[in-house]
Amino acid sequence: MDRREFVITTGLGLTGLAAGCVPKPPETKESTAPAESRVETQAPDCAATARDIEGPYYREGVPVRSELDLYEEEGDKLVLSGTVTGTDCEPIENAVVEIWHANTDGAYDTTTEEKRYYGQTATDATGAYSFSTLIPGRYLNGGTYRPAHVHIKVHVGGVEKLTSQIYFAGDPYNEGDGWYDPAREVAVAEDGSATFDVTVAA
Repeated sequence: MDRREFVITTGLGLTGLAAGCVPKPPETKESTAPAESRVETQAPDCAATARDIEGPYYREGVPVRSELDLYEEEGDKLVLSGTVTGTDCEPIENAVVEIWHANTDGAYDTTTEEKRYYGQTATDATGAYSFSTLIPGRYLNGGTYRPAHVHIKVHVGGVEKLTSQIYFAGDPYNEGDGWYDPAREVAVAEDGSATFDVTVAA
C-alpha cells in the first residue's frame, strides 16, 4: 500500500443561527408585526464546486506533501490554500486534497519517481488545506495554449468527491480555453497567496 492509498483509505491527515423572537400581543393569537421584521431561520445553501476534466497527466501514488517547490526552479511563488466544506456549509476534517500541475515551462513530470509538482495533504479540524508551489506554465494544446491551471482532487472517507481545475485571473488564454470557468479562478496576491475554497456533495 503506497502513501496515497494509506491516506485516502484511512482518512488520516498530516496534520443556530440565533433567531430573534417577536412577542405576540396579548390581545391576539397572531403577531401583528410586519413581515419584514420577522426573523426566519433558513437552511444553509453551499453549492458544490463544479467538476472539470482530470486530463492525461494524473499519476497514481501522489506523494503526501504540501511543499512542492523543492527543485530550485525559477518561477513565481504560489501558496494555494482554502477550506473543504460540504453542501451543508460545514467544514470537513481529514478530507484528502490532491493537486498536480505543470512546471514553469508547461511540462508535467510523467516519468520520474519524484513526481514533481504532485502532492496531497489532509484538511485540519477547520477543513483547511494549504500547498506551497510555483505558478505553472502554459502549454500548447493543439494550436492554442492552455491557460495556467492546477488540477485538484478531493476525497472524503476514501471516496473521490471532486476532480476539477483551478485557473488564474488575468491569464490571457482563459477566454479561449474550452474548460475555463471564471467561477474556478483565483487571484494571486503580491505575496503569492491565493485562496480556493472547495464544496463537495455528500
